[in-house]
Amino acid sequence: MAYEELETVASWIACSAERREAIAKEIAVSSGLELERVAPFAREDLPLASFFGLDGLMRFVLVPGGEIELGLSDTEVRALESLAAPHRESPTFEADWGVLLRADHPWRGTRRVRVAPMLFAQGSLGEFPPSGWRKEIGEFFVGEGGDVSVLPEDLDEGLARFGFRLPREAEWEHAARGGRVGALTYVGDVTPDKRLLRKLRIALEDSEGRTEDRHASIANDFGLLGFGVHAELCLDRFDGADPTEGVVPYEERVIRGGAGATYPWQNPGEQHALLTASRQPAHGLVEAIGVRVVRSLG
Repeated sequence: MAYEELETVASWIACSAERREAIAKEIAVSSGLELERVAPFAREDLPLASFFGLDGLMRFVLVPGGEIELGLSDTEVRALESLAAPHRESPTFEADWGVLLRADHPWRGTRRVRVAPMLFAQGSLGEFPPSGWRKEIGEFFVGEGGDVSVLPEDLDEGLARFGFRLPREAEWEHAARGGRVGALTYVGDVTPDKRLLRKLRIALEDSEGRTEDRHASIANDFGLLGFGVHAELCLDRFDGADPTEGVVPYEERVIRGGAGATYPWQNPGEQHALLTASRQPAHGLVEAIGVRVVRSLG
């Protein structure tokens, strides 16, 4: 199912309200989701279609596609240098900021990637070892009190049974940036403080989902929450190999985000994992991985 109106944020904004509503209704029917409404979250000029799935336990947002610069760009580095300036005399400056600002930092350098439109879960599902996913989040898929033993052992197979999958890291970064270029974190060029992180955890732990509070004060332009709070698993290999080239073991995949759930941070520089350009191999986090499910269109 392809809609040219969803190819970019600009094309989605440009189409009529009637056309956006018609597309949202078609997607709801084809995806088996319940259309909530088409309305803005954080950005008034960007109406977005939101849906409920899994008996109302999860909200999904229809995210327009686009072309992004994957990685830590020069624009972001300049913003980081500005944020780092007041801390240059700190004895922990190198650990907290200097490493990240060096030209040889592995996140530096960008490449253009085209991202297709898709349905994105508003928040991530907890933190758990992939091998134990059935026990930890199985009730989202079979219903509370259901028999999670009927689900496959493999996380990817289990998600696919219900029409979902993990995002590729370019998709994750596009969604985290809210379609903007050069956003340091999903809430902009700031590091979320203790108050914001507390609000995020409350929102992410709200299992009811159905609330008139659309979390506008803590959502990004796409209406999505919590990028960086949990360390979220992607499909891609950390070494950049195409994830379609056979099954990728979980410990070899890319992890995006993290550290926000453990504020106040225990290690210098740990807050860097909140940056939208952050990436690390999953092998160090096999016991604490978050999952943000997506659904392709068509």
